[in-house]
Amino acid sequence: MSESLDLRLYAAPSGLYLTVRGWLDATTAHLLGKAIAVALERFESDRLTVDLAEVEAIDVAGIATLTMFRAAALRHGVELCVARPPAAVRAAIHAAGADVLLATESPDEDWWDEQPRRFTATGYACLRPRTPAGRARARRHPSA
Repeated sequence: MSESLDLRLYAAPSGLYLTVRGWLDATTAHLLGKAIAVALERFESDRLTVDLAEVEAIDVAGIATLTMFRAAALRHGVELCVARPPAAVRAAIHAAGADVLLATESPDEDWWDEQPRRFTATGYACLRPRTPAGRARARRHPSA
């Protein structure tokens, strides 16, 4: 069973920045592919950085998706690079023979770490209001 995948696309000083969080495997790789395809088709940029710092696990399908869309990005004149992969993800990419994904480091690493965040997400919780009107739900007190 697969965990979920959370994707966020940002504009950075040197191009687009896509953060990935969760499990990148056969059941979630298509989501990454769609996000990269949208970024390539809708936004003008010379560089797309895929930040894997919060990826917990990756399999061959995830690596194949990154490799395939790296080639597609090059055809669009965009450099796709992988930034900040954890040791386990780096080892999996190396074992799959896809070291070309790790060839370049992102110049945005320092920029990204220094930026203030508008919010701090805790886990995969939904940030929407709990009631349609946006009011907090009334708490029920247990009967004595």
